Amino acid sequence: MEWYRREALSPMQKNTSRETWIRHDGSEQAFPVKTFLGKKTNLLKLKKNVVENITEQLTYFKRTRTEVYSQPDKTPVTSCPVCGTTSEEANYQVTIYEAKYVTCPHCTHAYVINRPSPNALHEFYLSDVNYAATYTDKASAESRLNAIAVPWRDWMVQLYQDLHGKPPQKILDVGSGAGHFVEACRRSGMQANGIELSESSREFAKNIWGIEMDARDFTKVDQDYQRYDVITFWGLLEHTPNPKDLLAAAQRIFADNPHAMIIAKLPRWHSLSGFIQNICNDTIVRHLDPMGHISCYTDASAAELYYQSGFSPVAAWYYGMDVYELMMQISHHINQYNPLLETGEIQMELQQKLDEVKLSDGLTLVGTPRK
Repeated sequence: MEWYRREALSPMQKNTSRETWIRHDGSEQAFPVKTFLGKKTNLLKLKKNVVENITEQLTYFKRTRTEVYSQPDKTPVTSCPVCGTTSEEANYQVTIYEAKYVTCPHCTHAYVINRPSPNALHEFYLSDVNYAATYTDKASAESRLNAIAVPWRDWMVQLYQDLHGKPPQKILDVGSGAGHFVEACRRSGMQANGIELSESSREFAKNIWGIEMDARDFTKVDQDYQRYDVITFWGLLEHTPNPKDLLAAAQRIFADNPHAMIIAKLPRWHSLSGFIQNICNDTIVRHLDPMGHISCYTDASAAELYYQSGFSPVAAWYYGMDVYELMMQISHHINQYNPLLETGEIQMELQQKLDEVKLSDGLTLVGTPRK
């Protein structure tokens, strides 16, 4: 099984294009994919707390992640979470805070092979205040909503309209964090609900937005969310040991809806951030953080995950934080942070250029149920 992309040799000169993704497995299947490139965001404004406390953040992340991955209680990952290829064939890539990343030789998916037990992961995500605070800083809630959630919402609505000839009405956001996307959708008049395991995130959403989010396991409550038009996983599938279970639940919800759409925002292995972090693997607070991302997707493994779960890829949006990450790593390496702090506009413009040639560390992939 292999995936190929058919596109022009020259870099695109515009922010959208159409290309074809091809799956070859004895025979070929072609999927037309509309591609979006870039999303200009002043990352220094959103990451102010990280920049101001970078040394403390690095110390904290190294200590907490190493503690979890040094525990003897492990769950052996015996096969690739996407295609099921035995981990005995996996290729070792890098160790980050005692977590060992490998790549699958068939679908190219990257994943942590010495994974902590499900209980250790569950307790970490539920109780780690610092982790939740990354997304639930009250002072920046509204600016984060406008800078991130609103562009997501508008893009989703337009894409759904293009695919189905009408706007979506019912949105389910799984792994809602602090509820920014749910709130953005509700402000546009859509019926939007969120599912979130983190107690601190649910409390924040209730206090700041007045949103009551579902605390239950999505894979066990799909019967309560029938006939939703769109299901989103903004930064969730990289956290879960079994992403196929989440997509199977989405398929059950979509069973009677001919106009359904799924969206997942995923971290990319083949990216500038991934490259610099493979080199500077002792100073990581995002992207290849092994408590944040136990999986890291390639375009091929993301497409294969959708395919094996009964979805066809129809659109892809490339954008990331690669220039910020590169500057942060260089600044930390020389112990001089002015290059990072004083180049916000340059970072934003350069990131757009990286996104246009698909070197970004983020991929948002859209799929529809395959007939």
